[in-house]
Amino acid sequence: MKFFLITILTSLFSVSFLYYLLNNPNFLPTLSSGEVNWINFVVFITLSVVLIFSLLILMLYLIFKITRKEISHRERVVHSLKMGGSITFGLLIVFLLHIFQVLNFFWGLGILVIVLFLIFVV
Repeated sequence: MKFFLITILTSLFSVSFLYYLLNNPNFLPTLSSGEVNWINFVVFITLSVVLIFSLLILMLYLIFKITRKEISHRERVVHSLKMGGSITFGLLIVFLLHIFQVLNFFWGLGILVIVLFLIFVV
């Protein structure tokens, strides 16, 4: 129960704070000189990663609860945290590579799916 409560509160905090920031006219990605405002960029990325992570671990926990009833609650939480963390970290890397124009987003997602398949299935 604590796991659900903490995860849901974290995702609600991230959603509400992102909603506030995106509706704020002073929260712009660029400065008046045309340079990137790195503080706003890092805040947006951090809150987005926290939101994705919390939603992923909640979804993975529910999938594990439905499909793997024989394992304990603690093992389900640990497995969902590990898988959610690795998927979120992979999405963050793909997104940052796309932002800095190193790799196309869809190519990065394809490579991420293949790597995650090899890590978790094989």
